[in-house]
Amino acid sequence: MGSSAGRVYKIAQVEELTGVGAHTLRAWERRYGVPDPERSEGGQRMYSAADVEVIKRMQELSEQGVPLLRAAELARIEPVAPSDQTFSESLVARIFSALVSWDEARAVGAWHEAFERFDVESALTRVVAPLLREVGTAWHEGAIGVAEEHFASNFVRARVDLLCRQVTPAEAAPSAVLACLQGEHHEIGLLMLSALLRFHGMRTIYLGQDVPDEELVRTVQRMQPQVVAVNAVTTSGALRLPHLVAEMNAVSPRTRIVFGGGAFDADLELRAVSGASYGGPDLSSAVLLISQLGRTARGGGKS
Repeated sequence: MGSSAGRVYKIAQVEELTGVGAHTLRAWERRYGVPDPERSEGGQRMYSAADVEVIKRMQELSEQGVPLLRAAELARIEPVAPSDQTFSESLVARIFSALVSWDEARAVGAWHEAFERFDVESALTRVVAPLLREVGTAWHEGAIGVAEEHFASNFVRARVDLLCRQVTPAEAAPSAVLACLQGEHHEIGLLMLSALLRFHGMRTIYLGQDVPDEELVRTVQRMQPQVVAVNAVTTSGALRLPHLVAEMNAVSPRTRIVFGGGAFDADLELRAVSGASYGGPDLSSAVLLISQLGRTARGGGKS
């Protein structure tokens, strides 16, 4: 059923995506030739995004009372356009598989597909962010090694950095300083935030990982930005924030401070920081908040 690119779903995953049981899937394949998955070298069925859509269509026709033989014929000949969710899941799996196999060319091809199908924000939130979670989970569970994790992370970081360089906001645009708190090294989420803010018309001063407290305060004092966005994954990093917020507010009273990252996502108590705002658990929430704060601060007030 078309190209083999993207045939990444195992039968258990297809069950979850379609609601059609594995026994039924095998029976449909045997009796009606639908679906028609490729096989791995070990003989395991590997379903594509298009296969998933065909299965959904055949199930829909069956529920409408169409005989299975006819339903299979219709599902097979009707043009299939994978849903955005299915397509993005397929891309995540393809890029992940390519990166942990050291296949940069294949990963680049799937990356380009993501940004051709989706706008920048959707590509980052639907594909890149889930990809990073998949890489992190695989590393924590021992499914991949440090070398593969570093290769994958560096691949993503380089391409997100290129996105940032594609946009040069006006010098008069609202500005945001972005930094990982002292001792924090997980920066790709913050870099994606920088890219999206640039596409939303903000000027970003990206400081990256492990920024010493005194350097961040000095930069804020010198730049007087509309917004500062900081990130922490560890609890120890997050606990540094209240004191740091007080120092930044002292040197730049009009600057709005936004914080986020895994530590704050996981612990409600860590979000109780006077003089600063939690950016939310996802990129879209943070972009919306920072953009609003940037415009408000530039207009001359604090909301």
